[in-house]
Amino acid sequence: MTYPKFLKVIKLDICDSTNSFLKKDYIKLQNEFPALITTKEQTEGRGRETRKWFSEKNKGLYSSFAFFIKNKKNLNLLSLVTGITVSEILNKISNKDFKIKWPNDILYKSKKIAGILIENIIFEKNIVCIVGIGINLNHEQIDFPDELKEYAISLKMVTGKSYDVEKINVRLSRLFFKWLYRLEKNKKEIIIQRYNKLCFYPKGKKISFHHNNKIIQGIYKGIDKEGGLILEQGNGIESVFFSGEICTNFPLVFI
Repeated sequence: MTYPKFLKVIKLDICDSTNSFLKKDYIKLQNEFPALITTKEQTEGRGRETRKWFSEKNKGLYSSFAFFIKNKKNLNLLSLVTGITVSEILNKISNKDFKIKWPNDILYKSKKIAGILIENIIFEKNIVCIVGIGINLNHEQIDFPDELKEYAISLKMVTGKSYDVEKINVRLSRLFFKWLYRLEKNKKEIIIQRYNKLCFYPKGKKISFHHNNKIIQGIYKGIDKEGGLILEQGNGIESVFFSGEICTNFPLVFI
């Protein structure tokens, strides 16, 4: 299996962050979009907001896709498409059960194995999407910093096997663009159905939700057709959120 022929692949030994690399150089690279940047090590791996992604050399998959998207209305579903892709790849490789925690975490039995960082650059006519993916593949527990050992897990820790990063990158690329094609064709119902099936929290689960520096208690009701999280609060009224996150005990350095 090889990378899709339409995909420009750039392989690095080290960089600060694959997302940062693309944000700095997207003007030079845009004529070759879609592009994939992948590296063996990140010195400043990033997560959402100011959080960091632990990027041990030769242990994980650290990759970012860059491409144009036509419809601004589809941007809310981009994280869903990416989460589906990562979860499905891990499930196929391992025959285990990896789930998505809205909006961008991939979990195995409450421990985090992968994260997604999406950054969009919006112009009048074009939208440049940068989708970063970090997956813990060949880490042993001893490889993680002390503050992460309780919360992090790798594919090797789940299965006892070692994995070829490039082979997984190839599979990830091929599946990601299949789901992205469905998004561009507005097949939202298929995306939402699949995402809801892969969600870590079942519908009807009571959750705590962090939004605008407040913690909101409510009943998780799934994901709506535009990619928002539906939360039923104490008064029985359902609200839809497009930002925020479900509360966990993950430390802030890890997302």
